Amino acid sequence: MTALLSFIHTCFMRSYRYGPPTFVFILGILFVYSVVPNPVMASYAFSTIFLFIVSAVISYTLIDIETVNQESVTLLHSGSLLKLYMSKLLYSWLFSIPLALYAILYPAIFHKFDRNPSLEELGMSFIYHITATWLGVALACWFSSKFIRSRVISFLMLSVLIVITLSVQGIKDQLPDALKSVIVLFPPLNSIINVMVDYESTSLFSKLWVAGASLLYGTMIAVLFLLMLHKRKLDSSH
Repeated sequence: MTALLSFIHTCFMRSYRYGPPTFVFILGILFVYSVVPNPVMASYAFSTIFLFIVSAVISYTLIDIETVNQESVTLLHSGSLLKLYMSKLLYSWLFSIPLALYAILYPAIFHKFDRNPSLEELGMSFIYHITATWLGVALACWFSSKFIRSRVISFLMLSVLIVITLSVQGIKDQLPDALKSVIVLFPPLNSIINVMVDYESTSLFSKLWVAGASLLYGTMIAVLFLLMLHKRKLDSSH
């Protein structure tokens, strides 16, 4: 797995596809904190949303980074289609973790807040950032060319899903009471943001629960993606 992650890293660096989303995020954070002071958790809530979008783009660009012929060679060496795509998902998530650290530490170190954040706020904000990152990675992998041939259509569909994910609260408010329970099927990013905005009045259980629920949601759809990919691969061989 380590060798496979190293190979994916080399391919990603040589492709320069990491450049646009990474630099947009870095410059975006610099721009947001160019005006001071800022509220602590509300600002971290914004960077959580920002990183969710960026990590989804990174996963989208990485999942199909290889050509068909190159993937066949990589598959031969890795020995498993599931192992190859598990590595791609894992690498997409790991690549975004330094961005999460940057989003947490930059404003804290350079005093961009209206007060000094506590260790608990820093720790929980980091957890929320990497949780949102995993959610973005897991959602974006479904828009691989393995499922949607047209890259234009797949990117537009991913964009729509991101907008829906960010608009869950508004959608919930518009639904009749009998259908509000359907919201549990939507990505739970909104739950994380609500907790971050109302952080001081939220119980410790709720703070941990939203992070755990999001990790579980992301893991479930990632596993389902891998199972579907494995099934389609088997079907295409007949």
